[in-house]
Parts: sequence; structure tokens; C-alpha cells
Amino acid sequence: MNKYFNEQSNILITGASSGIGKNLATLLIKKYGAKVLGVARNQEKLQAVKEELGDNFNYIIADVGIETEWQKIKNYIEENKISINGVINSAGVLPKFSSFNGEYFDLNKKVIDVNFLSVVYSAKYMLPVIENQPSPIMINISSSASLCPFAGISLYSATKSAVTRFSECLSFENKKVSIVTVMPGFTKTEVMRNQALDKKEKGLIDKISANPIKVAKKIIRKASKGKKRIITGFDAYLMNFMYKFFPRTAPRLIGWFLRKTKMKVFEKI
Repeated sequence: MNKYFNEQSNILITGASSGIGKNLATLLIKKYGAKVLGVARNQEKLQAVKEELGDNFNYIIADVGIETEWQKIKNYIEENKISINGVINSAGVLPKFSSFNGEYFDLNKKVIDVNFLSVVYSAKYMLPVIENQPSPIMINISSSASLCPFAGISLYSATKSAVTRFSECLSFENKKVSIVTVMPGFTKTEVMRNQALDKKEKGLIDKISANPIKVAKKIIRKASKGKKRIITGFDAYLMNFMYKFFPRTAPRLIGWFLRKTKMKVFEKI
């Protein structure tokens, strides 16, 4: 039996209304018989997931980028006597690709709250909840953007790099909880929703994006085996390799390649 994910498991998942978060919830419920408490801001989407997945999925509406919302989540868990033994932090926002300036920051500073601080708040409020449960685990979804820098994603890359390092440091500091860091490459989710892609561009992005259920399966499989650092997607492996061995060339090459696609989404990088 999987010691982290089984019929006795109660797993909290942020960003559970779509993307990798939803696919993880689906996998944990349908394959492992676990119970999932989903967290997101959109009640309509969460209710749709509830109708799809049934009684093993329940949800709470919260903005994970706000610290007081995590206190609300913790209170809900305690009041309903839910024995949460795992947390998956999957919520994330990808702003439009663009070079950094003051206006860009003012428009997108919420990215810091959702992408990075939500993981910090989760650790603050949820580690004390799960660390005394049987086989506790926390999985933090970072991004391949933390593996190699390139133009146009400075704020996103910075927040995801912060998640990677924070999560990896926690794994050394907390001996009670298995803390896992995941760095997925392009995945077929709604993360590109802010990019205003036309139909052709969306098709091209989808072609190079990994299947989210396959990504979810890999995350659960490797985390169950005790892996602390998980990379998914050919593009993520390539970025990791290139930046490790060619740190000056890799960022320029990635930027050049994206511009050569002539997609409007990459015009400002």
C-alpha cells in the first residue's frame, strides 16, 4: 500500500479547480481512494470538480495569496475534524511575457503572493497540522522557470525560484514531513490563460506541452518513492541540462528560439 496516498489519506490541494491541481485530485481519488480538500477562488469551477469526483472531493473557497485566508483554512480543518496528512501547493499565476518595468510590476505584483507567499503561508499554517499525522507529505509545485532564466519572465521566474529554494531548504529543516519540490515544464493547463493566445498559437503551445494527467502520475509516483526533487517534461530536462553546462548561452538561446516562433505572446521578450 502507498504510505502517503491511500484510502485513509486526506490531502489538501491548492489550485484544485484546474490544471495540475485538478489532475492530482482526480488521480488521488480515482486511483488511490484518497479524500481531497480542494482550495481555489472560483466556486463554480470547484463545484464542477465536486460533481465530477463525488463525495471524496470537498472544497473551501480561499485566496491562498492572503495570509488570513490560511488561518480560515486551518480553522475549517480543525472545526470539521479533518485529519489532513498531505498538502499539495499547486496554485500559480503566469503573467504576460514581457520585459520588467514599474508598470509591469504594479499590474502583476499579485504573482508574488500567489506563486511564492502562498507556499510560505502553507508551511506556516499546515506543517503543524500534518507533521504529527501518519506519513505526512507536502508537495510544492514550482516550475521549469526556476531551472533556467530567460527574458520575459523575470517576476514569474523569481517567484518560482523562491518556491524551489524555500521548499528544498524546508526538506532539510523539517525531519517529520516529506517535503517534495516539483519543477514541471510546459503542461497543458490554463496557466497560459493570461497570454491572449489566438487559436493557432494555442495549438502550438499545446503541441509542446505535457499531458497534465501524465504529469500528475509522475509526481505521485516519484513522491511516493521518496524523491524530493522532481522534474517533468522534456523542455524542463533540457533547460536544466543547458543551464547547468552552458549558463551564459542557454538563456540567450531560449529567448532566440521563442522569438523565432513569431508568436505574438513572445513579442515583448
